[in-house]
Amino acid sequence: MDIPTFFPQALRPGDTIGIIAPAGPVHEREAVEPALALLKDWGFRVRFDDRIFDSFRYLAGQDSARAEELMRFFEDPSIRGVIALRGGFGCARIIRLLDEHRLRHNCKLFMGFSDLTTLHMYFRRRFGWVTIHGPMATTLSRDALTPEAERHMLSLWTDPQYRPTLSFAQLESWVPGFAEGRLVGGCLSILVASLGTSYEFRSEGKILFLEDRGEAPYRIDRMITQLRSAGKFDDVAGILLGRFADCEPDEDGYSSEDVLRDLVNDLGVPVLANFPGGHGIDNWALPLGLPIQMDADQKRIQFLESAVLPG
Repeated sequence: MDIPTFFPQALRPGDTIGIIAPAGPVHEREAVEPALALLKDWGFRVRFDDRIFDSFRYLAGQDSARAEELMRFFEDPSIRGVIALRGGFGCARIIRLLDEHRLRHNCKLFMGFSDLTTLHMYFRRRFGWVTIHGPMATTLSRDALTPEAERHMLSLWTDPQYRPTLSFAQLESWVPGFAEGRLVGGCLSILVASLGTSYEFRSEGKILFLEDRGEAPYRIDRMITQLRSAGKFDDVAGILLGRFADCEPDEDGYSSEDVLRDLVNDLGVPVLANFPGGHGIDNWALPLGLPIQMDADQKRIQFLESAVLPG
């Protein structure tokens, strides 16, 4: 049974957004300049420690420093929202260092994707938080967002009445039907890595969002087969597929889409594919933990609640 759901407060002009680096490293400040400019254009202040530019092998610094930074930014009442610097790898390494007592009562807007799927699962499973699967400081820029995606993201952050219906020309109905449930998911490989952990995602009655990057079709097959063997598709309400970027074989005459269709089209639930979310440009923000309706016949999804509470 799910624990109660908690929502972050809506952001307002003048609020401070913190940038944390719980995963991979970025060595140059210039990598975040477009995000800083966009956030300031939206009327927000931005805070980060120079520590986010630390590196230790493939990590943005030592585990203890990354964990402490995360807890400190969520504890700080002057910071109203938190965005991850980048993905890569590292979030799973800090879970054991997080003090739940320092986090539990400090729900605030949080956004990231890729390796940050680990923190989305952790926050949802341990605290019931609604979080946003979306761009990070190294991918958030006006050039990477259509005007519609930009307005959508800002509305998710700031408007307690915003309950959009999303439909895109590229959406494909692989299995028709109608489904309703809370949206969960994220990066496929990270979801698979959560199996057997304390933050393992729950899929019963949920609409499961899946996306990934750089995984060969046979690895996609292996991962989805593992999720099926673990029972993650047994009681799922529906499947929403995002981008699977750079996941094509070299010259084998089949595609990642061919493999995905074989793996999910026999589940007996609606499947809506090619949602513009995840790795790649135009990464539309998706609030995880919200109840949605997915109409695979009409190729649209509707959010039944807002992602934020009045601030």
